[in-house]
Order: sequence, then structure tokens, then C-alpha cells
Amino acid sequence: MQNQNEKLYLYLFICLLSCEGKRTDKPITNLKNSDEIYKKVSNIPDNKLTKIDIPEFINLDTIDVNSKMVTITIKNKGQRNLTNLTIKPPCSCNEVSKYDNIMLPAASQTITVNMKFDKIGNFYQGISVYGSFYPYIKKYILKALEKNNYFF
Repeated sequence: MQNQNEKLYLYLFICLLSCEGKRTDKPITNLKNSDEIYKKVSNIPDNKLTKIDIPEFINLDTIDVNSKMVTITIKNKGQRNLTNLTIKPPCSCNEVSKYDNIMLPAASQTITVNMKFDKIGNFYQGISVYGSFYPYIKKYILKALEKNNYFF
């Protein structure tokens, strides 16, 4: 009986050690430590954050060329200025048009990205958008269909 009590106390002790004392509403994002942009924007205080609107997916239809222009629109739907706006395509070989890194409330801007593809066919790629909004990073997911194949 004493052995079972010892096991129970040990289990409770381990549970207590594994619990964090405070709760946070900050996003838990699986980003590498090398993501310097995220490190920079995640230090922006909550009272300086705004809201943005971006679509979750962009369907590129069939990709049968090695590059394609992708247009993305970002809308500041919050009451504060959007600052530190940074657009990061999946590869440095992709060219991003010039854009304002500060947006006033209710403003929107359209940005083009010349996406270069090393293969043709089905894929998912993300264009990361960073800035002074919660949760500091959002992604446009680009999806493409190979001829005669469909995503469901």
C-alpha cells in the first residue's frame, strides 16, 4: 500500500512540475528560432495590435509554367495602424512587389508576388505575412492542381 501511495505522490509531483503557473493568450506557433521577423513582431505589445483580413487559400489552378504572378490583398480591419508589415514568400527566388509596411485603419493594399516553381503539378506553398496583428503571422496558402487532378 505504501508503494502505491509513493507512486501517487510521485505522479502528482511530476504533474505539478510540468504545469506552467500562468496562462497566456499568446499564440503557440511552431517557428524556428531563426525566424527573426517573428521574433521582432512578437514583441509588439497587445495594445498596439490591429486586425487584418486575408484569404486562407489562393487557388492557382493548373500550374504548367515555371513562374506565375500571384496577387494578394491585405486589409487592415482594426482600429490601429498596421505596422511592421512584412511579406515573406517561401523562397528568396520569388519576387515581391513594393508595398507599404504601415497601413492605416480600414486601408487595404494589393501586393504581387512572382512565384517561381521548381516543379510543375500539385503543391501547397505558403506566403507568410507578418505585422502588428494577432497572432503576428498569417499565411496565404497557395495550392495548385496538376491537369486532370483535383483537390477536394
